[in-house]
Amino acid sequence: MKLEHKRALDAFDDFLMIMDDQLDWLIDQAEARGIDLDGTPESLERLERLHDIMVPALDDDECSALRVVFARYLGEYVRTRYGGQWTLPLDDPKDVNFNLPVIVGHSSCSWLEFNPIRTMRAYALRAYPGMLREIIEHSVAPTTLDLTDLVEQ
Repeated sequence: MKLEHKRALDAFDDFLMIMDDQLDWLIDQAEARGIDLDGTPESLERLERLHDIMVPALDDDECSALRVVFARYLGEYVRTRYGGQWTLPLDDPKDVNFNLPVIVGHSSCSWLEFNPIRTMRAYALRAYPGMLREIIEHSVAPTTLDLTDLVEQ
């Protein structure tokens, strides 16, 4: 088990080390298509548009790899705009984010993790305009559900 843990941490280190190159590539791809990924909130809708343009020409494996690159942009957007840091949850194999890079420290809820890879998967499955911004806003400032009308008196 120790070897797998070390392997996961090494892969996470690699994920972080190639971050800038991957982001530069994505920004270049966007510019080639007349799309500006400038780190503003509006760039999230532009990222959606870029995804919608690029994905149809790719096979499943290429789509999966591309989603990770897009997820890097989302994670860095959250990290730089709201604070926090990348981390790799490895404590609990039953954790939904186990062994997936997430952002923590971006929200008033200290335990909350933003998973940009799952966010891009969700977008790929059920895309709608503004979805990425909406998910990020809910992750940064979550609202408490009012379930009082469900409680029997």
